[in-house]
Amino acid sequence: MQIKKEFPPNYEEIKSAFKLSDKIMFCYGDAIYNPNDCYVDPIVIKHEEVHSKQQGKDPRTWWKRYLVDTAFRFCQELEAYQVQYREICKKFKNRNARVKMLSVLAQDLSSSNYGNVCSYQEAFMSIKGNIKFKV
Repeated sequence: MQIKKEFPPNYEEIKSAFKLSDKIMFCYGDAIYNPNDCYVDPIVIKHEEVHSKQQGKDPRTWWKRYLVDTAFRFCQELEAYQVQYREICKKFKNRNARVKMLSVLAQDLSSSNYGNVCSYQEAFMSIKGNIKFKV
């Protein structure tokens, strides 16, 4: 995936739907939009690759649904966070380190960045448990 130091094409729509942090990145098609030029960890790239595959050849339609359909958004993000967590588990063998990183992922998924689509506990258990949801 290429990384662009700019806002995605639909940034105004995203900004009107969510409270965004300074460190947020966006996947649109086959690019990661990183407007604040933050460090992009290779494990985060795996997360964004999931979104690229989810979007297929029509990222505009995917984003339109993602912005309004909370169940869809949760399912899409859960799949990406599960992949991210599996990558973490490959890299880190220490159980305590894994739990701490899982906690950070669960905080992110349950945050206002995604419109509070789930509770922290739901996020934690769903990411760890590889639960699949369909919408």
